Amino acid sequence: MSKSSKKRSQSGKPTENETSPTRQAASAVPVQPVSPVVDRSPTLPATSTQATDSSVLIRFDKRVKITLGAFIGIFLLFVLFKWHYVSLPIWNTLLPDGSAPNRGLVAGTPKQIRMDDYAVGAPWILSNVSNEFGHENEGIGGLKAALLVSPTNHIVTVFKFMHWGFMLLDAERGYSWMYNSNPFLVLIGSFLFFLLVCRNNYLLSLTGALTLFLSSGTVRWSFIPAPMIGYCGLAFVAAIYVLKAQKPTHIALWALLLIWSVISYALYLYPPYQLPMVYLFAFVLVGYLINERKNLFPINRVPIRLGALGGIALVAGFVLYVFYNDVQETLKALSSTVYPGQRSETGGTGFIANAFSEYYSWFFDDQKFPKSWLNICELSHYLNFAPIIIPLSVLLFVKTRRIDWMIVGGSVFVLLMWIWMEVGFPKSLAKLSLMSMVPTRRGQVPMGIGAVVLLFLYLGALSTANTAKDEVKLPVWANAVAVIGIAAFMIYTAYVNINDSEGLIKPFQTFIPVVFFTMMGVLLVSSIAIPYRLTIFCTGLILFLLPNLKANPLSKGLSPITENAFFRTVKSLVEQNPNARWIVNGNQFITYMVTATGAKQITGVKYIPNRKTIMSVLDPKMKRDSAYNRYAHVTNQSYVDGKDSVVLVNQFEDGYIIAMDPCSPKMKQLNVKYQVFDHAPQPVEVRCMKQVATLGSLTIYQTNF
Repeated sequence: MSKSSKKRSQSGKPTENETSPTRQAASAVPVQPVSPVVDRSPTLPATSTQATDSSVLIRFDKRVKITLGAFIGIFLLFVLFKWHYVSLPIWNTLLPDGSAPNRGLVAGTPKQIRMDDYAVGAPWILSNVSNEFGHENEGIGGLKAALLVSPTNHIVTVFKFMHWGFMLLDAERGYSWMYNSNPFLVLIGSFLFFLLVCRNNYLLSLTGALTLFLSSGTVRWSFIPAPMIGYCGLAFVAAIYVLKAQKPTHIALWALLLIWSVISYALYLYPPYQLPMVYLFAFVLVGYLINERKNLFPINRVPIRLGALGGIALVAGFVLYVFYNDVQETLKALSSTVYPGQRSETGGTGFIANAFSEYYSWFFDDQKFPKSWLNICELSHYLNFAPIIIPLSVLLFVKTRRIDWMIVGGSVFVLLMWIWMEVGFPKSLAKLSLMSMVPTRRGQVPMGIGAVVLLFLYLGALSTANTAKDEVKLPVWANAVAVIGIAAFMIYTAYVNINDSEGLIKPFQTFIPVVFFTMMGVLLVSSIAIPYRLTIFCTGLILFLLPNLKANPLSKGLSPITENAFFRTVKSLVEQNPNARWIVNGNQFITYMVTATGAKQITGVKYIPNRKTIMSVLDPKMKRDSAYNRYAHVTNQSYVDGKDSVVLVNQFEDGYIIAMDPCSPKMKQLNVKYQVFDHAPQPVEVRCMKQVATLGSLTIYQTNF
């Protein structure tokens, strides 16, 4: 007996660092022939013992380490070269200054639809960089809005990985770090998650991570869901390791990762995605614990585990306490806004497109889509194989006589989300479950993520289905029924999308997608012997999703904004008089550029209204509070009526107009020193000003008071 074997027999438990399965004598267990349903892919474990060895959670072998190293290396490379996927080069055409239209563009085509990134997010970030990462910034909004939506020099940044680049690097590389951290986190977190739940099946784990990374629901939303998926995956893995690790130092490190991931996730402050994903990973976690209950329980070293979690939570709690004290008033103001305010949803309004539009996503782009589907971002979600997988899971159970509780948990989540989307919950249940904060048009993203997770949980179970000792051979007619059902389902998806697409999809165009996904569905039938089924399926899935990489451009740096002639002109004036306020009369895009300079601007995008210093002057009696008490794009128009009137009009859910005399005494009271006009102003509009700069059709005036 080897020394390691003696160590195992004495302790009765495997050592934490074991990375190979326990060997058994060839005659210990008689080999029973089984039907040839196993995938012969070279990436699958060679033996059933290796595939199901419970002493190893994640096997960090050479292949896994190389993959993790590649993710880290690509992330750092993009940061080094200042590359990112934000459509900032669109500024070259939105506010042309004679420079090259491809300034800041490495490859691809900028997409105007993602203005939340290039017109709101980027100006806010640049504004707070100029503000030396302060907690308050009028250009962003009232109170301490900057602390919620931009990089700041606050201790809570330790839980905001996306902002670390601004603390360590220059602004352009910090911006690259911020946006590239999203795909980086989803790749790292989901890869480790799938390694754990798919029992170290490398092919499935890598494909699962790439599927979440490449899906249009992730890509076309500028990877906004990506870090949330990543943090959930990291927290899931860390939670299991906290239960399983043996060395105190390892327990402490995994406890640190768990608490850091949970708090980082919470600080995204976007309940429409966060709440459903908490349910998803909680359901799967419960399923994992049930599946592995014999290997995880009873838990030893409980005081050490609780002590590690408690000690780290105490330190983290102090940081959160400081943060909450700083933003408490801001959060209260935000929850009291008209928009977004406190949502009170009950669900039941359905998808923007339909649950199966992703099967036909190749027919649409940012310029071509049904008008009723709003835009290419709103209609995007994830491939939904759940209607195929849930019945096939029953078939797999009949075949193997085993219940995979993770599949049960994933299926329950998808079904509950479908009910929420299409039927709705009673008001009391919606409020109790907190789903009242999840509009259905946002719920389709986490539901789609759940469908992807369910798919790979099923594939993981399918890859080890041949290890069941009492496998049942199913009749041929069962296979025929499964194939016919899959084909019928795909024909139904074609019918739905032909009717919903307002003529953009013709019946004959659906033939190839129907055949392709029917074949993909057949690969999921466990009772049909198909060599290399997982390799074929994973390859087909990635090939289908790869075109989504074209959804965003490859951009470099911030030059489309920072080198724009208008930006540089305004920036020089702001540096001369940093306390002066600005107003833009006209185009909303000009207001965004002024915000980027760090100017104290009354117009522009405001996270919450600035009541104390701005609205108290414009609307002292709060008669028009409902018009401006919202997250809003704010513009100004000249309105000279001789009465010094101020008109506040809410045009859109997220926008309002200020109409007032440019030379009103209120301008002096507000310290408005500079005004920008996107048109030739009338003499009465500028009677109290002098012109200081002209750039094409734009003129900048300075007031005389």
